[in-house]
Amino acid sequence: MTNLAWRSPKLTTKTITLAAMLIALQTVLAKISFGSDNLVKFGLGFIGTTLIGYFLGPWLGGVALVLADLIKSTLFSTGSTFFIGYTFSAFVAGLIAGTFLYQQKVSWQRLATYQFVQIFVSNIFFNTLWIHLMYQAPIWGLMSVRGPKNLIMWPIEATISFLILRAVSRLDSRLKL
Repeated sequence: MTNLAWRSPKLTTKTITLAAMLIALQTVLAKISFGSDNLVKFGLGFIGTTLIGYFLGPWLGGVALVLADLIKSTLFSTGSTFFIGYTFSAFVAGLIAGTFLYQQKVSWQRLATYQFVQIFVSNIFFNTLWIHLMYQAPIWGLMSVRGPKNLIMWPIEATISFLILRAVSRLDSRLKL
């Protein structure tokens, strides 16, 4: 695996337009989910996060995911309470995605590593902490449900991300920023 990327593309009209399209895609994909809100829910938001990281890099990717989170929390809110911790998690998710994926060769190992770090840091650590703080739910009880769910989702998300990025990377020469 090669180096990690710590820079984002220059802020041009093309970059801003692409960011807006990816934020819209992320917002829509994050709303598509399967399962129960009370037990375990599987969503497709990881696809948008992966694409944002691939095209926008760590810093613009983090900002794009913050904007997507704010849009979801305000315009498309389903009545849930806004919590700034989830916005911070969105920034960290964009930072991780951009660091692993921006201007990097698409490989199975890179995607599996990226998804593992993303799931561990964002989903298992931060989001579980935010649920614990918001609802005073026992942290080990949350981990006993969220840990296995995320462990199951890791290879699924890595495979889907790999297939999508492999297809998108073929078109990447037309979308160079």
